[in-house]
Amino acid sequence: MPEGFEALGAEGLRDLLAYVCADETRYRILDLASAFTANTSRGLFNSEDAKDETLRFRKFGTIKVGEVPFDIVSPARSSTGNNIIVLKGGNGFARTLPQRVEVKTGFAADKLYFLGGVGGWAYPWGGDALKDKPAAKVTLHFAGGATEEILLKNGVEFADYIGAFDVPGSKEAPDLVQRGQVRWFSKDVKGRDVIERISIESFNNEIAPAFVGITAELGEPSASGSSTQAAALRAPSPLPPEEKDGVRGHSQALLAAEGSGNAREARAPAANTTRVLIVGGGSSHDFDRWFNQEDSKTLSADGRATVSYTDKPDEILPALKDLQVLYLSNNQPLKNPALRKAIFDFAEAGKGLLLVHPALWYNWADWPEYNRVLVGGGARSHDKYGEFEVHANLPQHPVMAGVPGSFKINDELYHFEPDKDGTPIQVLAYGNNLQTGKSYPSVWIVKHPQARIVCIALGHDGKAHELEAYKTILRNALKWTAGK
Repeated sequence: MPEGFEALGAEGLRDLLAYVCADETRYRILDLASAFTANTSRGLFNSEDAKDETLRFRKFGTIKVGEVPFDIVSPARSSTGNNIIVLKGGNGFARTLPQRVEVKTGFAADKLYFLGGVGGWAYPWGGDALKDKPAAKVTLHFAGGATEEILLKNGVEFADYIGAFDVPGSKEAPDLVQRGQVRWFSKDVKGRDVIERISIESFNNEIAPAFVGITAELGEPSASGSSTQAAALRAPSPLPPEEKDGVRGHSQALLAAEGSGNAREARAPAANTTRVLIVGGGSSHDFDRWFNQEDSKTLSADGRATVSYTDKPDEILPALKDLQVLYLSNNQPLKNPALRKAIFDFAEAGKGLLLVHPALWYNWADWPEYNRVLVGGGARSHDKYGEFEVHANLPQHPVMAGVPGSFKINDELYHFEPDKDGTPIQVLAYGNNLQTGKSYPSVWIVKHPQARIVCIALGHDGKAHELEAYKTILRNALKWTAGK
């Protein structure tokens, strides 16, 4: 049985099954359980411990993308814990996974629908050099011994999982994951015989392809099947009054999506606005022009953030209770012990911290815990203002989504030094001095046990704040620190 429906009760389950089964003569969802290789509650690509490098599904069970049903299996209900196919490729953990899996079928099909179409280190990672490179091969094994191969390519059917990257051979499957994307596509089946099994394999190259679900189209329903389908699309009986509103809402949304032909509008939750406070003030920077006016405009441009600004430390403490993210760019002192404690409590509560440029200096000798715990180190010097080059170190991380692999910037190259006794960091991008060749962290995350912390050492003036690469990093960082 598809997952999550046991709470519907007898009458509600009857109505929902009548609706779903109207298509049973047309579609068949493949059971991929024996082929699953990875668990979406863990990291899928670099490391199983990198739990942000995954597909975090909003829902599990039977869902529809367009008119096509798929099954998204919960890892909690899988006998092995695995609930997705990720094949060998890329680096790290993904390089240890099987290169080939096999799925039993036992029926003829006119078309196959694939939910997935994403991978680690997939397009646009690697640029045009990796575009059109084979990502996976699907082989249909027919009764009688014939086979049929379907080649899937990077930058055609497959794109990187980490952001909204479009490719011509697949479409986004909306509202299925909390961040990043899942895509879907179909392939015609030429053979008319019964398909006994389907094998899926990677090419053990730069791309680690992922498959969430596969559904077969068995052909057009018969005349009687069409009548049954039409009857099933009538509004179902109301759910019993004791059912929870959440279950009732799910059933009605499913029907509304089918009736309107627009699943995205029917299912899309209301956009969650991130409340962020930018704190500025101090010396050597035009805080109001760049950290207030320019960064506020950048972060609120898509309507997903409500941004406030202050350069008055006394205004920070009462504002914290309403925030998802605190953005510190100040180098002025924060002397109030209650405020210092509240900022640490904010982090311990699992909220987001965005620490930018001036806030990454060793500003406060009487508050060493700030640099050691929240920054993971600090800077005491920087190169003379001028041009240097930034190189992505972990381009697959959500904070680096859509950021060029390298770009030049006019800024101060901070000489950041990690604190060997501080919270560990993970460097996402390095700044490289074009004359000396020396490199220093420019963007990193701090591996705080509770908070999501992004540090951006870039941002002295408008040459940085108006640069598209900087703005992309800033927007991504806000989204990631807010847990979205």
